[in-house]
Amino acid sequence: MQGKSNKQYEDSARSVGLAFVVIIIVLVVAGGNEFYKHCRHHYWSKPDSVKHQYWIPNEADQVWLDSLYEQVKRTEDDVIDLNESVNRIDRKIDEIILDRIEDNGMKKRNIHE
Repeated sequence: MQGKSNKQYEDSARSVGLAFVVIIIVLVVAGGNEFYKHCRHHYWSKPDSVKHQYWIPNEADQVWLDSLYEQVKRTEDDVIDLNESVNRIDRKIDEIILDRIEDNGMKKRNIHE
C-alpha cells in the first residue's frame, strides 16, 4: 500500500491539533505562574524589614532640620521685605508719573491761556 488512508490523515491531524492545544495550555500555565510570582514579589508582599522601617531622627538630624527651618524662615522674611520694598518703589513711580502728568497738564493750560 502506497500513501496514507483518510483515517491516517484524520488521526495525524487530530494528534497535531491535540499537541498544539497541550502546548498552548502548558505555556499559559507557565506564564501565569511566572506572572503570579512576579506580582507576589513586587506588589503583594513586602518583607518585614521594609514594612516597619521608619526613619527616627537622631540629635544631629534634629539640629539639621531646625537649621533648615531657620533658613527657610529667614528666606521667607527676606521675600516679604523685598515685596514691601517693591511695593514702595511702585507707589513712588506712580506718584512721579502722576506728578509729571499734572505738570504737563499745567504747562498745556499755560500755553493756551
